[in-house]
Amino acid sequence: MNSDPVYLPKIRIRRENNQGRPSWGFSRKNMALFLLLLLLGSLIGSFYLSQASQAATAGLEVIDLTEQREHWRQENSELRRAIAEKESLSNVKERAEELGFKQRERVEYLIVDQLPPELPDQEVAGAVTAQGRDPNEPRSILSESASWWEELVAQFESWVRTQP
Repeated sequence: MNSDPVYLPKIRIRRENNQGRPSWGFSRKNMALFLLLLLLGSLIGSFYLSQASQAATAGLEVIDLTEQREHWRQENSELRRAIAEKESLSNVKERAEELGFKQRERVEYLIVDQLPPELPDQEVAGAVTAQGRDPNEPRSILSESASWWEELVAQFESWVRTQP
């Protein structure tokens, strides 16, 4: 056996300050650093929770919108089916018979030779007031097209003058 004494290191867990109370060894600098880290950690945690709640809310909104889309698709398909039923030939024939229409056995065609040129309603009214004559009175097609062309050219020229 060896007779050398064994030395154990002295470990201090707490220190006592001058007044005899235990001191945990935190200086003001260490305490400020600890509080700063605690504040930084809580800020990071609150940002994470905020982002997580926004992501969850957006996910629920997407699910809700998807359900609405499926509902409207279903309703559209039902409406298309109803339209197809109403447009079927048998339904159209029944409705026509209810309204008093009858199917004809033969078709008669009316053939008209030399139809007069058709004039728009505004042109007919303008012709009566401007010239003081009956709009049903035949006029020459050349004079009508010439006046029409002159009006078109005048409109174009006024448009060109107003452009910057």
